[in-house]
Amino acid sequence: MNMAEKPKVPVCLIALGMAGSGKTSLVSRLSNSPKKPYVVNLDPACIQMPYFANIDIRDTVNYKEVMKQYKLGPNGAIVTSLNLFSTKFPEVISFIEKSPNELCVLDTPGQIEVFTWSVSGSIITETLASTFLQLYFTSLIV
Repeated sequence: MNMAEKPKVPVCLIALGMAGSGKTSLVSRLSNSPKKPYVVNLDPACIQMPYFANIDIRDTVNYKEVMKQYKLGPNGAIVTSLNLFSTKFPEVISFIEKSPNELCVLDTPGQIEVFTWSVSGSIITETLASTFLQLYFTSLIV
């Protein structure tokens, strides 16, 4: 690589918004575009996805087991699941870095508090920002 060339980094787009605001619909549309993005699902409680996720939190964290083990309700289990998953986020970054895709899209749960006050939201967004230097947020609140 020429010293003047900068390494190519993907643009990371976090679909963030209230439940039912269209985050998953946006990710689904983007995943069907000609230049397919690298897709990360961060919603541990979703039952089915209308798109293929390269990385899916549900492969690592079992949301229902988190509810049982920690005696939590649905929202607490989502926050705790993301807190557990954020400890593995350096591995997620490694996979995104190796991807040839120009865009990485992250679908998030509708519990917006995960990214507004939870430590996992800070870890995820700050790790993406510090690694890729380009972080775009979209808020789909309707």
